Order: sequence, then structure tokens, then C-alpha cells
Amino acid sequence: MTDDDLGRLMRRLDTATTPIEAPIPLGAERRLREIVGRPAARRRRRTLAWTSAAAAVVLVLTIVTGVFWMPAPAASALTPKPLAYAAVSDDPSRVIAEAQRLLADSTTPLMPERRSLSLGWYFSGSPDDADATVFRREWVDVQWNENLSGSVVTTAAEATNADGDTVPADDPTPGTVVGDLQFVQNQFSPVVRTPPAPTADAMRAIALATTGAGDQLTAGDVMLAVRSLQSEWTLTGAQQSALLDVVAAAPGLRVLGETRDRLGRPVIGLGGIPSAPVNSDISLLLSTETGRIVAYESALVEDSSSLNLPAGSITDYILWDVRDREDAPQ
Repeated sequence: MTDDDLGRLMRRLDTATTPIEAPIPLGAERRLREIVGRPAARRRRRTLAWTSAAAAVVLVLTIVTGVFWMPAPAASALTPKPLAYAAVSDDPSRVIAEAQRLLADSTTPLMPERRSLSLGWYFSGSPDDADATVFRREWVDVQWNENLSGSVVTTAAEATNADGDTVPADDPTPGTVVGDLQFVQNQFSPVVRTPPAPTADAMRAIALATTGAGDQLTAGDVMLAVRSLQSEWTLTGAQQSALLDVVAAAPGLRVLGETRDRLGRPVIGLGGIPSAPVNSDISLLLSTETGRIVAYESALVEDSSSLNLPAGSITDYILWDVRDREDAPQ
């Protein structure tokens, strides 16, 4: 984001032109997520991800004032453990080809949907070391319409420790709505308004527009675009297959191996690093049962003195295809 982009964003949030009761435009939300989710050396962006509407408002104020406070509890207590992968012999092209074979055999979903339900964890610090080992996951339910009205509802999920085991936690209790953004007609600003064509060319164009990367997209660049697109759409198998074509063609793609994701589902991991000078290593997890892209994770490549986190620390993860869970928002 350039200084001009940030200026335009702040003018959109100016109460002189925006009713005080109006929700934050999704375009602003997405820009904020990019600021805190993809740290770039030029802007010294933090490796964080948005947690709620209220947090986004606080972040706007800190960006404007130039003040950003972050507590520094022990780094080892702050983030979930990285996933442990078992090596596989397949190269990236064979991994993606197998996923595409599974996608071709699947019939769900048959049509793309303007909705994205995800379960995620996002880095946050606590000034109380005693609470720093508790991780609050959140449901983020994005629903929008062709006329660009919609909503983004964030609901507290269960709290876990670094191993992923559920642990007792106080307020807010699971199921509590912690953020509710409502958008009137023409207020929602999606990555792409119409259903993406299930072709590699169409998906590559979206990736270029979404990431702002040069013509030579790296694997990490495409993975960032996957995150943006799947944060607003539930894609068909054919659309996901086309996305995987773009991933497969990008340099820097590597196979991480087989594992189970944060919900215990069998997956195979692909890794890539974005082209911009960033301290971030991205992972996409593909279901070995359906071929679908079911999770995204981000980790630090190097130690981060600003976040007091060592290399390899997980900074956020997002899980998709989660509607069948009993505790999922309906």
C-alpha cells in the first residue's frame, strides 16, 4: 500500500463524510488485513492478521498516529506449534495433479457461492504471561450478494493451547459474536464481483490484481491470492483446480509433505515465499481425500525483533471447508 492509498482509505473512514454508525467498508477491512497480514520491508508491516472489527478500528488509529504497542511475553508461549510433515516422494506437479484428479471426481460444491466460512487463529499478544499460552480461534463468516450488500460476522470459537488441545478460557465464551459488520447495497468491495472463470488465465489475472506482484508471480504470491479469493468465495472443484494450475506454474513451489491440519484432517502441504521482501513463508494445505484447498498458514522465515518471535513461528492460520462442524455458525 502506498501513502496515497492509505490517505484515500482514511478519507473513506472520515466521520465528516461517513456516518458514524456506518460499518467499515470491506475494502478498508481487506487493506487492513493486508497491512497486518503481509509484512513488507518498505512499510515495516507487522506479521499479524485482523481479529475483529473493533481491532481493525484500533489498528487504523495506530497507523494514523504512528503508535503501535505490542506486549512482549515469552516468545515460546505465543504461537501454535508448526505442523509436523512426513516426507513424500512426489514433486509439486504430481501432488497438484493428484489433487486435481480428486477435484474432478467431486461434485461438491456444484456452483460457486458468495460466502466464505473459515475457522482461524491470528497472532495476538497478551500483557499477562499467564494467559499467553491460551489461543482463541475465531469463526469468520463472510456473506455477500450480487448487489454488493453483505455481512462479515466474527464469532469466538474454542480456546486451545499450543498443542491444539481445548483448554478452559473465560470471556468470551464460544459462540459469542465479537464482530458484526453489515454492508448496504454497493458497499461491499470484493476481490472479484462475478464468479471467477475456471481457467488458469482468469485465476492468474485475479492473482496479479490481488497481490500487486509483477508479471512473474511466485508460489507465495499465488498463495496470498488464494487466501484473498477464498476469504470471499466458496469455489467449485473446477475453480480450485484452475487456481492450482497457477500455483503449479509459479516458481519457488515446494512440497512440505503429508500431515494433519489443525482440525485433524489428512492433508498434503505446499510451500512458497512471496516475491516482495517479506519475512513470511506461506503454506497451502490440500485435502488428500477431496483435493480441495482446505487451509492456509503463515510462518516467519527469520527472527522478528519487533514481534519478539523466533524464525518458524506461526503468525496465523485459516481453515476452510468447515461448515459440517457441529460448532460452526449456520
